[in-house]
Parts: sequence; structure tokens; C-alpha cells
Amino acid sequence: MSFFRLTIADDEVQKRTESYKNLMSMLYGFIIAFSVTAMSGFWYSLFPRSVNWNASQTVLVLHLAGGIMALFLFVVYFFLHQKDQQQRWWWLFVPWRLKQDKEEPLQHFRQRQLGHLLTWIMLVVFTSGLLIALPGLLFYSGYVWMQGYYTTQILRGVHFWASVLLVPVLITHMLWIARDRRVAT
Repeated sequence: MSFFRLTIADDEVQKRTESYKNLMSMLYGFIIAFSVTAMSGFWYSLFPRSVNWNASQTVLVLHLAGGIMALFLFVVYFFLHQKDQQQRWWWLFVPWRLKQDKEEPLQHFRQRQLGHLLTWIMLVVFTSGLLIALPGLLFYSGYVWMQGYYTTQILRGVHFWASVLLVPVLITHMLWIARDRRVAT
């Protein structure tokens, strides 16, 4: 039962396979973790922390936990999705491989390009988030290390604006399949 029909499987036989069910489980888990992370992150960034400090810290912990879970699920889903799409994972680092095949429809090619962009934005968001959280995580492990003030501010800006860009790209990428089915019928 899928709300947006977030799948590339066309027939019922393919939908009953174990690999398809695993892929959908990872997708739905990622969507939940990403939604929690995005909402808590935007709340933490946009709501003044001086109103309720304890609630602000709770939201920050929720954001960190959701972000780590989203990162884990994203990595697993990425490799399952690449296997499902029969693409090599290292194509992420060679964008010139994103050429349209002769028999590939333009719609599918555009979705692959959008997925490539989405993966790079996700990598920027996750990397900047981990770098922002690194001093706090090191503190709890017994090490004290602080980044410079400007480094922290630049990382926070990159993390925030990449997240703002990520949301519409992710929604467009997911809903493109529904558009593809509507055009095909």
C-alpha cells in the first residue's frame, strides 16, 4: 500500500519479490527519518531558542538522532536502489556517465539526472551535519576539540541552505514516478 506509488515496479510479480520489499522498507524508513530530521532541523533553526531552552535541546537531540538514522538508511537504500536500477555506485563520482541511452525515454533520463543531483545534495547535507556535530560527539567521548567560529558558521549555512534545496528536489524526484505513470497511461 503506497500513497505516492513510489516504485518503479510495474507488474504485481515484481512487487512480490524480496528485494523489492526490502527496497520499499528502506525507502519508507528513510522517508520517516528524513521527515523527522527535516522538521526538527527547521524548527531548531527558525524558532528562537530563548523561548524554551529545554524544548530546544530536545529538538536538537531529536534532529541528531533522526539525522544519524536517515544517514544509515540513505546509505543502505542508495546501494539497494543502485542495484535495482542496475547502475554502478561509483557512477556517482563520474557525472559524464549520465548520458541518455538510445532506447531510454527522456523522462527516465531526467529522473536519473535529478537522482544524481539529489544524491550530491544529500552528501553535502550529511557531511556538513556530521562536521557540525563532531565537536559535541568528541566531547562525550572525552576529547575536547572546537572548530573556529567562522568554520562553524559556514558549516551551519551550508547545512541549512543545502537542506532547503534538498526538500523540493527530493519531493520532485519521488513524485516523478507518479507523473511517469500518468503520462504512460
